[in-house]
Amino acid sequence: MKYAIYQIQLSEAQYDLINAKGHMAVPAHVAKMDMTMDFSGGKIGGLASDAWDNGFYTHVSNIEASDINQVFEIGNIGPEDKIERLSRMSSLSVSDVIVDEEGQIAVVAPVGFVAFSFNPKMAVA
Repeated sequence: MKYAIYQIQLSEAQYDLINAKGHMAVPAHVAKMDMTMDFSGGKIGGLASDAWDNGFYTHVSNIEASDINQVFEIGNIGPEDKIERLSRMSSLSVSDVIVDEEGQIAVVAPVGFVAFSFNPKMAVA
């Protein structure tokens, strides 16, 4: 199966704003921090859904894998030939979003994954 990977990517201008005015100055950064600090994973689905709806995510790659657990593994240790990079991509971690071929949308949680939406139009072809 092919899975689409989305990550919150900050621009240089956003980093400059954070450096000048603090962490709360950039809503996308706040969203990522909130998800990273949700140690129990109890709020991450709603936080990811809000970040998704606000357009904070960028489609950074597609990964060929047998299931979502293997997506996480490949996104962290490879093999590189299973990753189609579309943009700058960091290793998969809490707050990153994975969309499967049917349109199931899930966020990487502190432990496992939390599905927060389903949109067949987002399905990876």
